[in-house]
Amino acid sequence: MSESTAPSTGSEPAADADVVAPTEAARVLEQYDGLSPRIKFGVLVVLVIVLGVIFAGLHSTLFHWFEVHTGTVNESGPYYGFWSGFGSDIGEATLVVGVWAAWRHHNCHVKGCARLGRPVDGTPYVACPRHHPAHQGSKRNISQATITAAHRDAQARK
Repeated sequence: MSESTAPSTGSEPAADADVVAPTEAARVLEQYDGLSPRIKFGVLVVLVIVLGVIFAGLHSTLFHWFEVHTGTVNESGPYYGFWSGFGSDIGEATLVVGVWAAWRHHNCHVKGCARLGRPVDGTPYVACPRHHPAHQGSKRNISQATITAAHRDAQARK
């Protein structure tokens, strides 16, 4: 691998342009990390105040549209439009998040496996039938004879 020593024609992009941006960004991040928490908090407060002033100035043009479409303008009474319109989606979002949380709680802990599982004894982990150490064979390849034998063993233990 040898480097080309041909002179640049000027129409080619500079090879250093791709290198400058990441190092500049890294330098800015290092400077930001060097700031004290009080200064970072002060910058946050100033940004919130500036955004509040901007939004207050745009209230008549920007927020009226938002108020009408979310139902917070006094339609038939205080917040009637919200609860019968935009606010009614809160319950639907709660159901979606609840289903996601239940699935997340019960899904297999093996990375990349999306199956539902059961706890592995003696560990804080959950494993699906494919990854559970106590599971033998495939879940769908069990014969009727195996199921009958397991049932007879369970009845005999009682």
